[in-house]
Amino acid sequence: MKVEFYYDSTVPPGSAFPCDNTKAVDLKGQQVAFMTYNAAVTGPKSQVRAVFGAKGALQEDFGKNVPALLLFEKDEDRYPNEAFPRSDKELMKTLGCEDALKTLLSKV
Repeated sequence: MKVEFYYDSTVPPGSAFPCDNTKAVDLKGQQVAFMTYNAAVTGPKSQVRAVFGAKGALQEDFGKNVPALLLFEKDEDRYPNEAFPRSDKELMKTLGCEDALKTLLSKV
């Protein structure tokens, strides 16, 4: 499994998608490539798709005021299996990046 986490220290996370960015890799003002954003929006199945492309979380927000976590089944996969933050219908809440990382670490 491969995990990619995007955030930018020059932009605080939005209040709708809080995240402790001090524990992640910093984009330092660089824009995330459209292909990465597009893979997050179109790659995962709709039930595990991120909030990007909806509710104001657009490409310019990706890794900026909406930190983004992408989970790939294999290193060479082009599209992620899951993207966070995302809505979870079963839990009836938005799962953030930290929620996803805690779940991943509990399985190790």
